Amino acid sequence: MKRALLWLFAFVFLFQGLQAQSIQSPEAVFGFQMGADRKLINWEQIVSYFRMLDEKLDRVQVVDLGKTTLDRPMIMAIIGSEEAIRNLEKYQSIQHQLARPFDLNEQKAQDLIEAGKLFILITLNIHSSEIAASQESVELAYELATRTDAGAQKILDNVIILLVPSLNPDGQDMYTKWYLEHVGTEHEGSRMPYKYHHYADHDNNRDWFFFNLVESQHVARVLYHDWYPEIVMDQHQMGSSGARLFLPPYSDPVNPNVPPSLMASVNMLGKHVVADLHDQGFRGVVTGTIFNAFFEGTMSKTPLWHNRVGILTEAASVRIASPIYFPKTSLRGMGLDLPEYEQQTNFLDPWPGGWWRLRDIIEYEKAATYSILDLAATYKEKFKRNFYRLNREAIQAGEEEAPFAYVVPRQQHHPNNAIEMLRRLRYANVDIYQIQTDMTATNGLYEPGDYFIPLAQPSRAYIKDLLEIQQYPNLREYPGGPPRQPYDVTAWTLPLQMGVEVVKLDKPLSPDMTRVTEPELRIDIENITSGWLAAERRHNHSYRLINDLLKSDFEVFELTAPSGNFERGTFLFQVNDPQVETVRKKSAAYEVPLHSIQPADTQKKKPLQMARIAIYTPWISWAYDEGWLRLVLDNFGFDYTRVYNSDFKGGGKFEDFDVLVFGSQGTDWIVVGKPKDRPEATVGEPKLPDKYVGGIGNAGVQKVKQFMVEGGTVLFFGRACNFAIEKLRLPAQNTLRKVKREDYFAPGSIFELNLDVSSPLTYGMQEIAHVYKNRPVVLKLKSYNREIRETGYFGDRNLLKSGWAVGERKLHNKVALAEIPVGKGRAILYAFRPQHRGQTYGTFKLIFNALYLGR
Repeated sequence: MKRALLWLFAFVFLFQGLQAQSIQSPEAVFGFQMGADRKLINWEQIVSYFRMLDEKLDRVQVVDLGKTTLDRPMIMAIIGSEEAIRNLEKYQSIQHQLARPFDLNEQKAQDLIEAGKLFILITLNIHSSEIAASQESVELAYELATRTDAGAQKILDNVIILLVPSLNPDGQDMYTKWYLEHVGTEHEGSRMPYKYHHYADHDNNRDWFFFNLVESQHVARVLYHDWYPEIVMDQHQMGSSGARLFLPPYSDPVNPNVPPSLMASVNMLGKHVVADLHDQGFRGVVTGTIFNAFFEGTMSKTPLWHNRVGILTEAASVRIASPIYFPKTSLRGMGLDLPEYEQQTNFLDPWPGGWWRLRDIIEYEKAATYSILDLAATYKEKFKRNFYRLNREAIQAGEEEAPFAYVVPRQQHHPNNAIEMLRRLRYANVDIYQIQTDMTATNGLYEPGDYFIPLAQPSRAYIKDLLEIQQYPNLREYPGGPPRQPYDVTAWTLPLQMGVEVVKLDKPLSPDMTRVTEPELRIDIENITSGWLAAERRHNHSYRLINDLLKSDFEVFELTAPSGNFERGTFLFQVNDPQVETVRKKSAAYEVPLHSIQPADTQKKKPLQMARIAIYTPWISWAYDEGWLRLVLDNFGFDYTRVYNSDFKGGGKFEDFDVLVFGSQGTDWIVVGKPKDRPEATVGEPKLPDKYVGGIGNAGVQKVKQFMVEGGTVLFFGRACNFAIEKLRLPAQNTLRKVKREDYFAPGSIFELNLDVSSPLTYGMQEIAHVYKNRPVVLKLKSYNREIRETGYFGDRNLLKSGWAVGERKLHNKVALAEIPVGKGRAILYAFRPQHRGQTYGTFKLIFNALYLGR
């Protein structure tokens, strides 16, 4: 019997070896080693290689996650032992039970932990300019799928790897083509001047709790619905001139909602990798600087709030695929925790300098990946038990500690926003219920149809972090010094951003309720009949409906005065009998209730049409406002045209537009395409092609002035207010323009703003709004020969509602939203971000209301 088993094992081993030998390596297929100087493979090549692995090897299964924003395939490779791939459903079932252990006893949990595999999600190339990880993907998959050594077998016996070769295939393809097109020219290694994600560019790694982007939505299913990986590793690149690789521990501050034991696991894993890399001779590895884990919203960090280990790696960059030589004296420190490029506790072995190549990045990242996989395999049960334990503890905490639940009342001023917020929570598999009978709590009476979010669930930390107020610590660079710059922003409270009423329950309640998998706003469409219909502007989705109707050749009007139960600005349109069914379907699809209105109540109205919108699109990919604005306008059915520097300098016909929008950019960036104090490029630095260099120029400034004089409306967001004041000479002053950081600092915070609801710009809004500010811009208006509207203004106390602010008093009694007439047109200055990352649903109307014309 023993001899027969030995022969069987030998046969299996021989078969696996022969199968692996039949597969060509990436180097053999593509003709060069991955990471070779000035060589790249594109997305089509990457996908084809992964499909070949799937077809020919039993260790690999490729799944299609869906289509990207620009309709490319997005894939994930599942890699494990032959046995694991055969029994994926079994291991997936174990993950589901441990991730949601509501009724799981300890013995059953232990049995599942012992029987299961550890799942690790490895995501690559979210930022397309950080190209190395996409090239690494095929080599890493090939090795994991073909290696037969004991180390690989140990990993595959204990771990199932979920490998996403690129979180942004569109950008991977664009950047590869851009680079290869310019190899051998003076433009080799230059940055691509347009966004590598159609909407978000680099901000695609800030979308991981809001899920605006389809790529984020695809991976959310992997994370929170289908596979529940216990460890997440996200590979990035950073600046070139400092450390060679960053790994956790992260820098301060610590988010209080993340379990301390989980952060200890993150620290342990990061330090293990650092030790492994030192043992293998890798130099220049740093920890504990720049990158913190307070902000929720990045791919590597958001899983922390779901009881997963989240590991970010950041490798020093090259010029896409072109190597860089670093003299020792060119190397520098990295943030406040590594002020000088010299040995210290978190930077034990500085890299001495020399050539740095794309291949070096792949070697560092692969070594870190294998170290994580080996530790995960060694301590499979420990990681799985911790995951189960933290999920159980979250459920228990929700049963024993306040807050016990949040209620989202069905009756809201912005009903669509409430449903949108709940949908965002569902992307992350938050359990949501609807109350079925009246429920009395200490802070109110709740009705059937109100939404109930219990905190006794595994995602307790995630729910709290998104729905409560952020209180960022007052960190300074040194005692008494200036505020310490956070890694990203300091506030993201969804109810404030979205204008949604949410009630916290500090006493336990067990209402009669039913679970909701797809939150919706149910609309009574049977009352829609022929005649005049009204759509209230407080419904954000009314704008989607009205834009659809206008494109379908309906005549649309707005009330110019209150009439009956309807406020000024209410949308009106008339429906005949054949149109009723069509309008009913649109009302249900857009979740907008329509109300009959008597003809006598429609006398005070004016016809409405969509403005012809132009959005300034600079050749600067990190001008994020432009992209997020396009996403919002696309989602709500507004048509627009993108205009570029050349349109301002000469050939553009601005008489074809009614509205022009400038996203948040500094004056010099708009006018000349760079800050005035930026030094000229040194010899050897790559150059952009001439057509992508510069800004709108002085001719463009004059064209913007003329556009307003002739009747156009120009919207200026955030820092673009400075351009409006300094170059267009509008009668306003930014009182924060030269204020030091010690005196005013608000790095992504939410403030309370008073609105003048008599302005058409505020139709559908209440008197108080919450606005997102991350730049030092606030307005003091000057005397003028015409009436200026101070449409949004700050009060004189308690303005900060979430996040961190130093010197709030400098906002007191200042203006944040101003309407200034210029000639036949006007300028609208927004001293905040009304569409911040596509999340601030509560202030979208302040944009939308400027995008219609009354005939």
